[in-house]
Parts: sequence; C-alpha cells; structure tokens
Amino acid sequence: MKRGIEGRGWRRWWELLPLLLLLPLGVAPRPVAAQQVRRPGVCGECHRNLEASRDRALGHAKGRALTCQSCHHLGFSNDPATIAARRDQVCKGCHAELKPTHREVTKAAPSCSGCHRIHDEKRLPDPVAAAAVSQRCASCHTTPHKLHAAVTKSAPLCTDCHAAHSDRPLREADAALSQKCAACHKDAHPSHTGAAAQKLASACTSCHGVDGLKLKTAAQTTAACTSCHKTVPAAHAGVPATAVAAGGIRKGAPSCTDCHDFGRDRVLPAAGASISERCGACHTEAMRQYRSGMHANGLATPVPNGDLPTCVSCHPTHTGHAATRQDVRMAATSRCIQCHSDARLARKYDFARTVGASYLKDYHGATLEFRAKHPAAPGQPAVLTCSDCHSAHAVARNEKAVLAAVCLRCHKEGDAKLAGAWLGHSPAGLGNRPIIWLTRLFYYVLIPFELIGLTLVILFHLIDQRRKGARPLRTHGMKRLRARLTGKPLPPEPTVTRFSRLERLEHFLSMSTFILLVITGLPQTRPDLSFAQGIIGVFGGIAATRLVHRITGTLFVLLLVTHVLRAIVRSLRTKRLPVMIPTRQDFPDTLQMMKHYVWGAPKPKTGKFDSSEKFEYWGLFLGGTLMSVTGLALIFPELFTRFVPGVLLATFRVMHGLEATFAVSVVALWHSYGVMLRPEVFPLDTTIFTGEMSVERLEEEHGLEYERLFPEAAQSEGDNPDELLVAD
Repeated sequence: MKRGIEGRGWRRWWELLPLLLLLPLGVAPRPVAAQQVRRPGVCGECHRNLEASRDRALGHAKGRALTCQSCHHLGFSNDPATIAARRDQVCKGCHAELKPTHREVTKAAPSCSGCHRIHDEKRLPDPVAAAAVSQRCASCHTTPHKLHAAVTKSAPLCTDCHAAHSDRPLREADAALSQKCAACHKDAHPSHTGAAAQKLASACTSCHGVDGLKLKTAAQTTAACTSCHKTVPAAHAGVPATAVAAGGIRKGAPSCTDCHDFGRDRVLPAAGASISERCGACHTEAMRQYRSGMHANGLATPVPNGDLPTCVSCHPTHTGHAATRQDVRMAATSRCIQCHSDARLARKYDFARTVGASYLKDYHGATLEFRAKHPAAPGQPAVLTCSDCHSAHAVARNEKAVLAAVCLRCHKEGDAKLAGAWLGHSPAGLGNRPIIWLTRLFYYVLIPFELIGLTLVILFHLIDQRRKGARPLRTHGMKRLRARLTGKPLPPEPTVTRFSRLERLEHFLSMSTFILLVITGLPQTRPDLSFAQGIIGVFGGIAATRLVHRITGTLFVLLLVTHVLRAIVRSLRTKRLPVMIPTRQDFPDTLQMMKHYVWGAPKPKTGKFDSSEKFEYWGLFLGGTLMSVTGLALIFPELFTRFVPGVLLATFRVMHGLEATFAVSVVALWHSYGVMLRPEVFPLDTTIFTGEMSVERLEEEHGLEYERLFPEAAQSEGDNPDELLVAD
C-alpha cells in the first residue's frame, strides 16, 4: 500500500481527504471548475488504455462538460440497477426526448449503457456498433426468433426491425416494419407492396412467422389473406379432406398460398398457366385430359399460348361452395362462345365464326342465356353445353354417333335420330340441311309479302271511306261512346243476332289463350332483348315461362279440336257446309271489291261472312293447326323422332317460331284494323262480345245475309224493316 501510494504521488494525499470523508455517504462531491480539468487525469493514471475513448466520452455532449464521475460512481455499492439508474439520469440530462425501449420491463431492464458503451465502440448507427447491440440483445433473449438466421451477408440486426427508442410494441408498428423488409426484399410480392399497399393493415409478419423464414401454417396464412380480402370466398370451400398426390400440396382443400404465389402472380388470366399447373398437382386426371385435347398449347412451355383457355378460364376461382357443377359448366360455355365468336381468332385458327351464334340460336343456347340472366329462378332446366359434346378437358371434334349418345343422356326415351335435331355450327343452306333453309326462305318471303298486301288493302279501304264522307269521330261507334260518357241514351235501333253464346265464349277463350301464348312464346325466341328478359322475369324464369306456355298451348289445342268437332256435328245436323267454307262466288266478289276500291264500281253483296273475313279465319285456323302440331312435337321430341328424322324436328322448331311471328303480324295489322280502327266500327266493334249487329250495318256490309233474313224488306223498297223485326 505504501509503495502504491508513493507511486501515485505522496505529495498530494491531502487532496483525497475530502473524498474519503464523503465515501460513507455514498455521494460524490460536485466538482469545481479546476477539478473538472484535473479529475480525468487522476483516473487516467490507472486507466491508461481508455485515453482516446475517455476523451470521446467526456466531450460527446455538446455544450456540456462531463467527468468520469458523471457516470462512474466511486461508492462501495455494486448494485447494477443502482449504477444503471445513475447513468440513465446522466444520459437523460441531454437526451430527454428519447424513450427507453424496455420501459415496461420491470426486472433487469437494460439501461442506456446496456447498449451504448462509449469506451469500446463507435456510435450507433454504425454497423459495427449495431452488431454489438444485437449480441447484447441475445445476452437476455437467449431463445430469440431465428429470422434470417441462414443469411450470412447483410443480415438484418435487431435494431433494423425493433425500434431502439420507442415505447410501442412491435405489433403496432407492422407497417413500418414491412417498409424495412421491403428495403432489402425489393422484388418480393409486387402485388402487396408499393404506395397502394402501404394503406393496407397487413404486413410481412401477417404471413411470415418470426421463427425463421418459413411461412405460417396454411390455415394461418389463409386467415391472414381473408382479413383483408373479406369479400372473396375460399376457392375450394367445402372440399373434403382427401389424400393428395405429390407436389407438396397439403391434404384437403387448398389454401390461398397453394394457388397464389405469395403475391407474385400476375393478374388473371395472365397468370392462368402458372395457376393451372398448381391445379394439376391435385387434379391429375383432368390435367392429363387437358394435355391430350385441342387446347393443350395453353400450357405449352416455355411460352404458353394465351389465346387458349386454361383452368381458371372456365372454372370460377372464388365462387365458394355455392357454385354448382351446372354453374361451372355455364361459365365455361360462356367462355367458349366468347372465343369462338371472335373474328380475329376465327381468322387465325381457321374456324367458323358462327360457332357461338349457332349454339345461342339453338334451344339449349337460348336456355343458357335465360338461365344466366335469371340464376335465382327455381326449377332451372338442364342445359346442353359445349363440354357435353366436345368434352370439358380433352376438347375434340365429335362425330354424329357421339352426339347421339350425348342426347340420350337426358332424353332417355328417345331414339338416335334425335341427334338430327341439332343443326350444327355451319349455317343451313342448299348443301347443309336444305329443308331448314327452304322453310326460312318461305316465311322470309311470305311475311313481308302478306303484310304489304294487307297494308295496301287497308289504304284502299280508307280512301273509299274518305270518298264516302266517313269521319272517324262521327262513326256510329263514337256516337254510342259519347252517349255512354254523357249519359244521354241513343234511340233504340233494331239488331240481329250474329253470334251465339257458345261462339262468343269460344272467341273469348281463343283470344285469351292467343294473347298468353304470344306473351310467353315470342320472348323465348329473342333472349338477347331486354324486354324479353323482363317478361321471363315476371313469370319467374325460363322454366316457369315454358310451363305456362305449354299449358296454354294445350288449352288452345283443345279449343281447336272442339271447334272442328262442333263444325262437323253442325254440318251433319243441318246437311249444309260450314259458312266459312269458301265458295266459287268468293273469288268474283274479291275482284269486284278491288274494282270498287280502285274505280268506284258497285260494292258486291256478300253472305254472312265476306271473302276477307273468310281469308282471315282460314289464315288463323291453318296457322293455329300448324302451331299445334309443331308445338306438340317440340313438347314430346322423344316420341316424335321415333317415327320421323330428327331434322324434321328442327324444321318444326323453325316453323313454330316463324309461324308465330306471321300470326302476330297479321293479327296486329289486319285484325286490329278490322275490329278497332276501321271507320265503320271505330273505336271498337262490340259484335263479338254482345253477339248483336244493327240491321243497318248488316244491310250495308252483308247484303245477301240481309236479304236472306228479311226477304220481304228487300223486295219492298217502301217497307220499313223496323216493322218486320223484333230486337233481340
């Protein structure tokens, strides 16, 4: 001890006396200005190896001088917590704005000097110093996560992710943490990074567990995905757990990451090839069939053919368990129609552009359109789609024999000839289904020819009435209407019974069924029109509409049969032909009527029904008969094709639609004019509803019938017919 004291300078021992007196109190004296300069020199006599770091430690505080005693306590207390607390107080003298990272830790909380060691390291953000801090973190966190443990170069340190001076837990700083991850992983997950993704609540740790570079479990990862993509149902929801072959795919329903490459996938369908490869890992048989079909180049390597469909082109990726097999088939068929109606693809691959249109014009194609527009309608009918004939995966052109087998899957009671009802994808012509082509040509000529002829007759009739001084607002019908509205009764006029009650009932039922057949039938031929879709929606979908149409059609057939039987019975009873049967006189009467319209010749006298009324009657009767026969054949195709070729069934379908169009056109133009717009009866001819016609009108329009009923009045010009009649 003596040598030690002498070695340290015996001549200044009295300078240590005040310090020794204060040691029992454990409080260091406040140094004076002279001591602040000399005190490091005293410590430095022993700690000679700290001169450089000592000077750095005493001078790092700007504008504030420190001594060794500012941080080092010279008392006898060895309590680390006491020493750390004293040093923290010194640091806070300047760094009051910094918050300790471990403020919530109550035991063994690291102090400033736990990380910052000013005597043996550089200042922190230096990489060497940061590495030293990570080592000190590991001194307490003996079982830390092993994130990036396998990375040897440029591996992130603790302070790269954990804020050094923040009181927020890491889980609240996920967005900032993800930005730090993106600083190194610049090309990772392009769909979940960038300015747009910064607003998302998800972060790298949502999918990547901190215990190494491995992902979390599939269930955890899927839960992380659905936390943001809440409106996207699982692609395979409800799939039972089944053993899966090789490929690294887990058992059971795939998770999000089984298909989506952690955000690296491009938007669909650009990523269809890569997604399809993952589908094939489980659906091995479907993939084998696909590679054997005509669309195999859709997955060709190294460059897939983007024009061809892949798995995700036909199978909806996120429809959930609510998507039925029929929904998938309909979605796939829509894609087929889209591609096979494209003019560019048709030229490139040399196929007929009419493929899509020909299917949509068929019964099943029209049904598909109605089902797509009304998916929630109950009792949806089955639809024959593209995949039924051409296979869903091993796509190929099929022969007629294969097509017949497809038809008989649903039409089990049918015959192989039923397949002939399908017209194919090529348009009908003289070389392909000529009977279809001729039927269409017949109606395409008949309908406009008939409408033009009827329009000319109407114009001639209007000119004739104008010549006679007729005015629409001064007709007998308008006088009767004004009398009803004003309450002024008209004088009674003699009438005759023109239609019996049975005939009036028959007309009312025929009119009602005809209107309902038009409302439910014509929209079925034009599913592309919005009004047609609206009518189908009112009836509750295509299935309900067709049911109403068929029931109404059956009633119409019964009315038609009843009408024919009644006419036959009446003819047998009276020994006379029905009055609607054309006679020889009808032809000269027609010519005479035309002369009357054109040259003002005398108007011919006719019986109970004139030639125009007979023409209208037979047009509707024959059209109704044709509609009944073709309609029954379409309702029972299996029975019909047992006796006739299937192509005739297709002809009947074309004929049924065009005949309906023809009938509606004639009724809308000719019949509407005759019973509503004709000047003699405007605004409505009520004869068919009341059964009565005035004698005056009977004499004017049906002279022969008037003479038959009133022979004496017809012979005597001076007689008053009112005296000979009794109004019914």
